[in-house]
Amino acid sequence: MRRDQRLNNAKLIQAAAELFERREQPISLADIARQADVSVATAYRHFESADDALSAYRRDIGSKFRDYSLEQPSNGLALLESVCGFWVDLILAEGAALVHRRSSEGFLARYKDDEPYLEGQAEALTRPLRELVAILGVSELAGVEDEAAFLWNVLFDPREIFDLRDTLALAPSQITHRLVSAFRGALLGWATARLTDPASR
Repeated sequence: MRRDQRLNNAKLIQAAAELFERREQPISLADIARQADVSVATAYRHFESADDALSAYRRDIGSKFRDYSLEQPSNGLALLESVCGFWVDLILAEGAALVHRRSSEGFLARYKDDEPYLEGQAEALTRPLRELVAILGVSELAGVEDEAAFLWNVLFDPREIFDLRDTLALAPSQITHRLVSAFRGALLGWATARLTDPASR
C-alpha cells in the first residue's frame, strides 16, 4: 500500500471511530468519507461499508492490545495486571466507539469462530490467562481458558470501564486493580462451581 493510501486508510478508520463514538444516527461510508475529508470513491476503495471501516478500527485496537501483551517480560499476576492495565488505558484513550457496538451473537461463539476483530484480543490474553489458571490450580479443567476469556470479557467490557470512570470517578489504576481482583475471584468461583455442578437435566 502506497504512503498516501496508508494515510487515507488511517484517516478513514479514525473518522469511523469518531462517528461511531457519537452514534447520533445511522452512519454511512459517505459520512465517514466526509469526516475524513476524502472522496466517497476513495472510501469505497478501502472499505465496502461503514461497518467494514468500524471492523478495521476494532482490529487496530486488538492489534495494539496484542502487541503490548506479547512484548511484556513479566509473568504471573504481574503480567495479568500489566496487560489489563494497558487495556483499560487503551479503552479510555481510544475505545469509546466500542461502547456502541453490540453483536446479537455471544462472546464465546464469536471467540471460538475466530472472528477477525477478536483475534488480537485472544492473542493478547492467551499467556496471561494460561498463567492465571495455573496459579489458581484449575488447569486440569477442560476448556477453562476459554471460560476465563469469557469472564474477562464480561468484566473488562468497554462500556463498564467508562462507567467506572464516569460514575464512580475511579482512576484507571483503580479500575484495573479492582477488575483484576474481581476477575480472579470470579474465575476461581466459576472453576469451583464446575467441580460441584449438578447433573444436567
